[in-house]
Amino acid sequence: MSQFTEFYSKVCIAESVKFVVDEASKEEISLSESDQFSHNLATILARDNEVVAVNLKILPNKCRVYISKNGRWLDRDVKYIDEIKGLMKNLSKDAPMTFVQATERKDVSALFFNVLEYCSVKLGRRWDKLKKDIKDNEDEPYIKSFLEFLKSSEINVDNLNEIDEYDITMACCEYYKENKNNENYPQRFLGHIKKVGSYSASVMDIVNCVRKEKYKTSFSCLDLRFLDPIHVDQPISSWKDIIREFIPIQKNLEDFKKNCLKNFVTRNKLNKIYGGTGRHLDREITNHIYLHAELNILTNTDVLSKEHNEFIAVSKKCCYLCESYIKFLRSKGYKITVSGTHKKLYHGWKLPDTYREEFVKNVLRDLDQIIESGIEQHTKIIAKSDSDRESADSDNPYVAMEKVKEDAKDVRRKVKRIKPNSNL
Repeated sequence: MSQFTEFYSKVCIAESVKFVVDEASKEEISLSESDQFSHNLATILARDNEVVAVNLKILPNKCRVYISKNGRWLDRDVKYIDEIKGLMKNLSKDAPMTFVQATERKDVSALFFNVLEYCSVKLGRRWDKLKKDIKDNEDEPYIKSFLEFLKSSEINVDNLNEIDEYDITMACCEYYKENKNNENYPQRFLGHIKKVGSYSASVMDIVNCVRKEKYKTSFSCLDLRFLDPIHVDQPISSWKDIIREFIPIQKNLEDFKKNCLKNFVTRNKLNKIYGGTGRHLDREITNHIYLHAELNILTNTDVLSKEHNEFIAVSKKCCYLCESYIKFLRSKGYKITVSGTHKKLYHGWKLPDTYREEFVKNVLRDLDQIIESGIEQHTKIIAKSDSDRESADSDNPYVAMEKVKEDAKDVRRKVKRIKPNSNL
């Protein structure tokens, strides 16, 4: 087995036993105006489940922008981005102007509605999460405060499903600015408010930046560069062959495999990675992998620098392996900043070509530790689950699980009969 096949195979194992390596970063990094501009662009360019990365540099006579995403560029994407590019050029040509003057322009209004249409699926999902917060916690003071704010903004809250996307993103943008530091509000709730309001905030920040005199030359000469996605097929060793390194005794390995397949969450994860049924765990497979958008910019452009700090804005926080690779580049003296990490593992992750051998040597040790920790944690969960099943029905381990499902359904039926204003 080559070192690279071992790496990709262990990424698959690590994801199956420990999808989230650690807690996501919560720190808010301080961004320059141009870095914030990149962040705003990444927000309004990410459609549906896509991840978009942006690097922007203000040069003396132009503005250079690299854009990368995890999928292929469609004609609709190019047309949409050209419209954004056209607005920035038109605004900068008429600069300077006040922010109010800029927002009153018809082309700015047109841009806003284009953004809402382009990002409607993602915005809709974020709004659904916020609506669930409201419905599940309607008696909480922070929910009442938010609803009162919506009413004061002349938004009818009697039917949340009928609220216009334009109105809700504008309202959430303003509400988040006023309440983001309120320690009495749950961070999850504030996070949902921020994400719904991010489309309004991003458009307004972009307009506010471009309308200034100091960027007149730069944005009038906008150099926009699309990076093609990089996808390949990669051979993967069987689950069984890799797990054998960590569980060498055959009986223990078979017991572990059997118990993993009994666990609903783990079985689904294994099926997603290896496909099909448990028999696929004993075979070599081929995975479709791709270079994540932020690494595409870092390793296939002139961005890497040991002299100047380079900021890569990403529409979604970086995964564990992207974070590890960026830390590795920093250890080499490169100055790179990204906008947060979520510590998750993805089996579709592709190694960049730059420093790949040296990086793999370093990260394989980390993957081994993650797998060992995941197997230990997984074994404890499975042991507890098996113990619970045995107490319910020692002859049939599935009976207990079905009973748990029925009990859960019964609880949900009872909860629905509770009056809405109950404190239970």
